[in-house]
Amino acid sequence: MATADDAPDPALDGPARVRRDARRTDRRDAGRRHVMHASAIHDLVDGTVVAAVMPSTAADSGADRGVPVLTPLTDLAYRPAAERNSVALVDEHEVFADPPTVLRRISAVRERGFAVAVRIAESTSRATVVLALVEPEVVVVPAEALVVSDVRVAATLLSLRAHCERTNSVVLAEGVDSDLHRRAALSHGIDFGCGAALQAEADPSSPRGGLFREPSWSAPLDDATATPFRILAAGRERVRSGKGLLVSMSADLEVRAGEAGPDTVALGTFQHHDHFTGAARRRWMSMADALAHVAVFAVGFGTSDSGPDLVPIESHDPLVDEWNVILLGESFACALSALDLHRRTAGGEREFEYVVSYDREAVARAARATLSRPRPVSLEIPPSS
Repeated sequence: MATADDAPDPALDGPARVRRDARRTDRRDAGRRHVMHASAIHDLVDGTVVAAVMPSTAADSGADRGVPVLTPLTDLAYRPAAERNSVALVDEHEVFADPPTVLRRISAVRERGFAVAVRIAESTSRATVVLALVEPEVVVVPAEALVVSDVRVAATLLSLRAHCERTNSVVLAEGVDSDLHRRAALSHGIDFGCGAALQAEADPSSPRGGLFREPSWSAPLDDATATPFRILAAGRERVRSGKGLLVSMSADLEVRAGEAGPDTVALGTFQHHDHFTGAARRRWMSMADALAHVAVFAVGFGTSDSGPDLVPIESHDPLVDEWNVILLGESFACALSALDLHRRTAGGEREFEYVVSYDREAVARAARATLSRPRPVSLEIPPSS
């Protein structure tokens, strides 16, 4: 049944309407349970069952076989006593539908010792960034994407290879419904999958090994109070400067964001909503038309159906003392992070201490810390200047 929220809004132009509809789709989908359409993951060479998928029938839970069990993140996060070999499964789009909730749940299950699996869509401009933010031990890709000739999909698969080389993650092909899918997966170096072509139970008398044949690696978890400046300043030179230089550096990064590609995520923290005005506001509004995800954080923000996500933060959040521009994309990562010293320079400008980093891992951690901020009840959207 349609609601007033679904009705066309003549005040929104084409790109703004597309972004609004995408956000609504993400939020609706995040409220549904996404499960893989299979009960078991197989070795693509010998057919051995190497993992199970929940929810599945009690007779095929995987527990009796001692194999890892892929379980929806929401279920695992609230289950007080889950199987030790459970793997939390989250869909790519869920990460941006509700970043603070999903990222905190991922941290919680990791603290309990569980691995994390991310299921990416066939054609998404955010897949590469999601891999950097979550650093999953398991990545689930659609088998159909492995047999098509598409530049965007090819770029995503190359990024996936780089991620796996760096972290030793495991890749699963979902929807292996034909021998063509199976052979395509193997040609991409993917050893595991699920689908109609793999339904027959194999003879496990001589398996090649389990799902996790070698240990994987991910960045250490940051605590809930971590901020971009605290993460990025560790072991790096801090420089003091007035506001003017930071404005120029931020503007340069914002221009670079538009050139970094549609897969890029851009995050900005402006301390208070009345700092988000004029040329800076126009640049970020423009970036929202071109990039995969754009969000601006400040005290006093409400939500918006057009432009970037305007994310309110608590007035006591340490992030209020920081000025950040964070860019994370497929082939570019950079962050400018400055701490407000709450004093003036000799010339009368507000004084900051800042760092700049192009370290992809550090930039991803800074982005994760920003997206994970707890959010207060939304206020009215402040008027633009």
